Amino acid sequence: MIKGEKIRFDIHKILYSIHKFNKTLNSLEIKKIINKHKKEDISFLINVTLNSMRFHIHTCKIIDMYIRKKIKDKEKILLISSITQIVFLNFKDYAVINCSVEIAKKLNIYHGFINAILKKISKDKIKLKNINIIYNDLPLWFRDQTSSLTTREKNSFLKNFYKEPSLHIVFKNTEKLKKFEEDLIQTSSVSGFLVNYKDLINIDSFKKGNWWVQDFSSFFPIHNLKITNNFKTILDTCSAPGGKSFQLLSKNKKLTLNDKSRSRIKLLNSNLKRLKFTTEILNHDFTKFDENKKYDLIIIDAPCSAIGTIRRNPEIFFKNKCPDLKALGILQKRMLDKASDLLNINGLIIYMVCSFFKFETEDQINNFLFNHSHFKLYNFTLLSENIKYSKLLKNNFMFTLPETILDKNIDGYFAAYLKKVK
Repeated sequence: MIKGEKIRFDIHKILYSIHKFNKTLNSLEIKKIINKHKKEDISFLINVTLNSMRFHIHTCKIIDMYIRKKIKDKEKILLISSITQIVFLNFKDYAVINCSVEIAKKLNIYHGFINAILKKISKDKIKLKNINIIYNDLPLWFRDQTSSLTTREKNSFLKNFYKEPSLHIVFKNTEKLKKFEEDLIQTSSVSGFLVNYKDLINIDSFKKGNWWVQDFSSFFPIHNLKITNNFKTILDTCSAPGGKSFQLLSKNKKLTLNDKSRSRIKLLNSNLKRLKFTTEILNHDFTKFDENKKYDLIIIDAPCSAIGTIRRNPEIFFKNKCPDLKALGILQKRMLDKASDLLNINGLIIYMVCSFFKFETEDQINNFLFNHSHFKLYNFTLLSENIKYSKLLKNNFMFTLPETILDKNIDGYFAAYLKKVK
């Protein structure tokens, strides 16, 4: 077996499982494949796997330029990974081609065909790096859900969706941020983008529990809300991995954390332990909560299509099936309805999704307000330190596609504040 062949063969297995069987990188089956490799090889595996999915629309367009006949899934996925390495990751051509030929033999694919195509592509790789994709190249189900976007928004998405996400971290307080060992581009008095990529677990302040990783978009709705003493009882309904809850715990607020998933609760507990936070944790289906206890603030980070996280979860486009959008919409409605029953008068619901699909965002809120006359849309007024982020607001909501802030990449996101008035 030639050097690099085994790990590339496992990359092919992972990509095939995700595309064909709708697995995720976090699935047990794929974790087993990843964890059998040495630590130094895992970063290579993850890098190639993620970028093969991020660039697969580009690479499919390249494949169509060089191959006129219909090819099988295994051939296509092998070519997607190989072209990504040659054209977009600038790996040594001969190493990629030699490994791909050997993998083709194991897969009973005509290896001479793979060899010839990859050699042609490697000669043209500088030109191919700038291949242009258009909106109609994106999956049909996605185009159907984004028909309401403006031309500018569609072009912005095309320019941004395949880029690697930036690393944003949030500190317990300003003093912890000031003592941070690494270079930081500050986004607030308690947060910022990491300038240089590091293995986070080796940063001393991470081990001490001074901060956590949280995308800027996810951080912003809680950060922008003036947390008053009126919020005596707070519930985070889908709290794991915990970023929004940590924001409130760092302000010494008491709150109840809930998550339906036991595996996610384990992750939440691990994060709480590192950060030295203690609070009540529940493991219930929120839509079946007992309505005897009421709350002043309820946070709903609802299950959704997750399309806003396309850069960190590129399998969304790579899978051969789209998310179950109808089921997600029904669940979001049920969660909002339950929260309306659990909320005290003058209390607030913060509804959030890492999505920009209209049915999960503006439509979901407008339907809720139509059916709940005792609620109103609470103004998404920017605090003075957040005026510079005004582009994140639209129609009194927080609404953004995968975008850039301070030249760093953030997730697509939506948030609304809903106040119970009677």
